Formats: sequence, structure tokens, C-alpha cells
Amino acid sequence: MDQLQKPAPLSPEDTPKTTPSLSSKPHGAGREENVKPPIPPARAPKATPAVSKLPELPAVIVDPESGERYRRGRLLGKGGFARCYELTHLDTHYVYAGKIVPKERISKPSQREKMEREIAVHAQLRHPHIVGFHKHFQDAENIYILLELCRHKSLLHMLKLRKHLTEPEVRYFMLQIIEGVRYLHSHCVIHRDLKLGNMFLTDTMGVKIGDFGLAAKLEFEGDRKRTMCGTPNYIAPEVLGKIGHSFEADVWALGCIMYTMLVGRPPFETSSLKETYARIKHNKYHFPETLSPVAKEIISDLLSSDPEERPPLEVVIDHEFFTQGFVPETLSPTACVTAPDFPITKVLISDRKGDLVTNEFCRLKRESTLQRRDVTAPLSELINNDSSKQGSGTTSQNSGKPSSQPKLRTRITGSRPMTPVTSAIKTAMVNVIEKRSAAVTMVKSASICSMDKVYEMLNTCLEHMPKDHRTTPKYKPNPSEVVWVIKWVDYSNKYGFGYQLSNKVVGVMFNDKSRISFTPDRSSVQYLSTDSKVHSFPLSSVPSRLSKKVTLLDYFATYMDEHLIKGIDSDKKDGIRSPSPKRKGVDKPGPVNSAQPYLEKWNRTGKAITMYLSNGTLQVNFFEDHTKVILSHNNNDHLVTYINESRTPTTYRVLHITHHGCTKALHTRLSYARHVLYSMMGKGEEDNEKL
Repeated sequence: MDQLQKPAPLSPEDTPKTTPSLSSKPHGAGREENVKPPIPPARAPKATPAVSKLPELPAVIVDPESGERYRRGRLLGKGGFARCYELTHLDTHYVYAGKIVPKERISKPSQREKMEREIAVHAQLRHPHIVGFHKHFQDAENIYILLELCRHKSLLHMLKLRKHLTEPEVRYFMLQIIEGVRYLHSHCVIHRDLKLGNMFLTDTMGVKIGDFGLAAKLEFEGDRKRTMCGTPNYIAPEVLGKIGHSFEADVWALGCIMYTMLVGRPPFETSSLKETYARIKHNKYHFPETLSPVAKEIISDLLSSDPEERPPLEVVIDHEFFTQGFVPETLSPTACVTAPDFPITKVLISDRKGDLVTNEFCRLKRESTLQRRDVTAPLSELINNDSSKQGSGTTSQNSGKPSSQPKLRTRITGSRPMTPVTSAIKTAMVNVIEKRSAAVTMVKSASICSMDKVYEMLNTCLEHMPKDHRTTPKYKPNPSEVVWVIKWVDYSNKYGFGYQLSNKVVGVMFNDKSRISFTPDRSSVQYLSTDSKVHSFPLSSVPSRLSKKVTLLDYFATYMDEHLIKGIDSDKKDGIRSPSPKRKGVDKPGPVNSAQPYLEKWNRTGKAITMYLSNGTLQVNFFEDHTKVILSHNNNDHLVTYINESRTPTTYRVLHITHHGCTKALHTRLSYARHVLYSMMGKGEEDNEKL
């Protein structure tokens, strides 16, 4: 597990702002301007200089320190403090967007601090979906910030010309925006002014997030900002209430952005600022009938009034709206003025003249791609069905009725027909499935027996899979289906082994074999004594005999929160990142008296660390290349999740791997997992066999 490399500390957050943020963009007025209470944006007068008219800028601007010269080109936009020009480097001829801020316009200390903070935040960011920061310098009159030039202006400009966008376009832009926001959050940065006017379009119609004038840096876990700032139509209710806000405020803004692109106006927009704020506080908005059900669902999730109810961004991108609808690989610049003519829309189109791909198209696409639901029957039907015929490519149901979509199943599963499930696979998997409830509800279940069944299943899979690997269908799990260790810390030389699970449970396995864990919301404690009895207590009434262990649990939790990486994108060794460890996603924590998954065994060698959970999950993290293998199960069958060297996770059904095979890399790691599991069961010793 790598430690989080924190960027250089920034100055504290500003006091509440009463002036608009610096803006260098065209089309930044009206409903897109920043908060300037108490005057509603629609009636606010244009910002006028408090001093005399600014002197004309020279045609050539010189960096006093480097001597580099830039030719000033056309005006790109202007705001209350700044103007933005095209600046061309006279030697390289590279063209930048140059934001020029007169020093006399930021004479107050708070204004200078805001300017310095914007530069400090933006300068440390490097991401394909963040506007590039080149450099900054100053002379006697001005501060100059050289940024990446986005020639196709912003999504706000595009929407003004288009009125509204199609769902494929919204998927295309939203996925890029979300990746940019995930990057910001992984660097402890809240943007706080996400809106269409700050989403800039490149030459290739990629989208990049810009304008960090209101961005804030979270200095510690649980840090909350209380400044009321942002753009009225995009402000989250917790920002309005000044109760403290964090990453979730950006998630809210993403919901507003998505709604605005699809509908053509922000969800809470009115002619009165007071009424707009009232609608935000009461979560009062409505959907046009033309929006698809999946679009309404994800927007509703993003616009949850309770910040804790908004889904983590990694859950958002796995929503059906993004995974099952058409996403164009590229867009033409002509999309800025007219709806793209996607090939499928020539036949399957809605009544809004190119606005939406129809629900029927979405249904057909789901049926042709959603392998989790349509490739095969549930495992319980497969393993108990003796009427499956080799080479048919179909599976009969228990009722004796034929599959309703045999041609579809044959086409999806590929050229290699599904063979009858072997007796060994039946036996192993049925035993594992039958063991599931015992592993969850009976804490005293024999771990060796449970591990033995997992070993039997894994061994059967490896022994029966074909040598010639064919394309194996992928599986898209729900967040609750794969519960794994996203952080760990080995302090067994003194106390024990700490870990955090993907469901937000944080626990410690002490050297005396007792275990203690926080519930996902960290309001209660579950203690598993050495005699395997479970005791649950609210955090406020933990027995004094456990006070030391609770203190150590809190120590481990704080250490992992502050020092260990947990994101797939930023993962360096052992973490799967989510923007906020205390945020609730789509899964709710169980009742206090329900048994949480806990670490049952762990084993560390020079090559990998292996962890086995009480719910039957086996996880192996490999040190050399940072790959991971997670073997888990849902109600139907076992799953294998493989995270490769690029931190990309892929999940498969064990049944599919058994029939279709897998890549050499995954096969090697599964074989190692089988070997280590056998050793952890006390039936063998680790060796130095290399991967």
C-alpha cells in the first residue's frame, strides 16, 4: 500500500465571497455567473470597474524572468477581474489562452489570496480532462496565467446553439467530466463551480474542466468547507445551508450538468434567486416525459438532498445509463451547432428529432451486450439442469421451457458452445453456495471447511478450463457483489493487522486473534472475541474492557484514511479509491446486530499478500506489478475480479472461465492463489515459485 503523496499545502479558505469569481470565458453571464447575493443573477448589473479604465495591453507581452515573448491575439472573453486573450509564443508559435489579471483589480489581501490559491491548485493538476496549466508570471501591472487553449469554447456555448443534447452525447461528455472530477477528488480538491461554462471543448471535441477560482483543498480527512460560493443554479443544498460541504457538492453539480444538457435548462432555474434557492433546499424539480427512465434514475441519485446519499463516482460510471447506452467514440466539431447523425438513429429515433435514442434501442442493446443477465441462465439453474445439450449454445430452464432467446445466447457466447457442467464443478459450486448463508449468519462456521470448499471450486476451475483461451464473457457486478480489501496495514509486530473493505467497514485482527470493526458509518463497533462470539455496541457505549482496542481501531482507521491510497486510478499497491471513505453509495449498512464480513486469515510472502474474509472472499495482492485477484461470490455463483497492471478491474464468472479459459496472466495468478490457499489451509508450505 502506497502512501498518499500530498500536494504542497495551500493557504486557508477565503472568508465568504461577495464578488464574482475570476472568469475569462465568453458566455459566462446570466444564469452562469457566480453568487453575488442578494441580487438575482438575471437582474444583476454587469460588473464595472471601481477604478478608471484599464490601460491598453501591449501587443507583445514579455515574461520578466525568462525573457519569453508572447504576441497578444484576439480577445477570448472577460470577467469582473480578468481578460483572456490568445497568446502566441514568438519562438515556438504555440498558442495559449492567456488569463490576464490587472493587479489594481485584486488590491485587497483576500483577493490576492484567492488568486494565489487558484494558481496553486491549478498548477499541480495534470489530467486529460483538466485544462492544462502552462505557467504564470507577473510584471508591474498584471498577473499572467498561461493555460491550454480550447478552441471550441465551452459546453454552455454549445448548448446555447443546440438547445439540448442527445443522450449519446451526454454519455460522451459526462464520462469525461466524471473522470476529471474523480482526479480532482483523489488530490483532495473540490472544484465548487462545476457548470457548463467551465467545461471547455478541445479541437477533437474532448471536454476539459477549467476555472479553479473557487476550488478548495481539503487539508485532512473529514474536512468541511463552509463558504457559500458557486453558481446559483448549481449550488448544493448543504452549501446553501452553510452546514459544511465536501466532495459531494461536486457530485450534486454533476447532476445539474447532466440534467441541463439533456433538458436545455438547469433543474432548479427560476426568474428569482430566492425561488431558485427554495427549490434547491426542497429538492423541487421535474423531468420531461421525453427523458429515458435510466437517465431520470441516475440524475435523481446525483441530486439527492442528503450528501451522504449521493453515489460515489465509481458507482455512477457503472450505472446502466452509461454502461448500456450507445457512447460515441468521437464527436465532430459540427456537433457544436447540429445534432450528430449517429448511424443507429437513422432507424431508431425518438420523436424529438434526434434528441434521444429510443428506449427500444436501449432494450435491444442491453439484450445483446449485458452478459450478466442474458448470456446464460443463473448458475443454480445451470448446475441442476441435466438437459443441456453439448453444442446447442442454449440452456433449458428448470421448468422445462426453452430459452426465450436462444439465438441471442448462441451469438453472445461465441463460437465455442456451452458444454454440460461437469460433476466436479456441480459438486464444488453447490457446496460453496450452500455454505454462503452460514458464512454470513453463523460466525462460528468452520473457516477451514469454508476455505476447503473455495479451494475445491478454484481447483476444479483450473483443472477443467480449456488450454486454448477463447474470449471470456465479462461480468458487471453490483458494488455489493464484490466486497474486498481496499486498504491494509501490517502492524502485527506490535498490535495486529488493519484493513478497510470496499463496503466501508474498517477492522483490525489483533495478534490474540480477536477482531474488532467499525460499521460503515462508524457509529457502532462489532467485536469478535477469541471464542468467536459477536458483540455489537454503539460507539457511545462500548464497555471499558474494550476501550483500548477501540482506541487502536480508531488509530488504524485514521492512519489508513490519511496515508493510504484507495483508488483504482491512483492505486500504487493495495487500494481501490473512492472519493470519500465515509460516503454512502448505493448500499446501506446493515443493522448493528448483523454480522459484518471480517478478516479471517491473512498470509504475507515476498511476492504477495493473501487475505481471506469471513464471507468467503479470497484476495491476493501481488507486490511486483500491483495486480490483484479477488475471488468472491454472489447469490448465484463465484466471481473472479482481476485488476491488471494498468489498475483496470475486470470481473468474470468462474463458470465462464471454466468453459472458455482465461488469459495467461490471470491463469498464472489463479494458480498462485490456489497454491497459497492450500498452504493457508495447513496442507502445504509456500514455495518460491515465481509468477
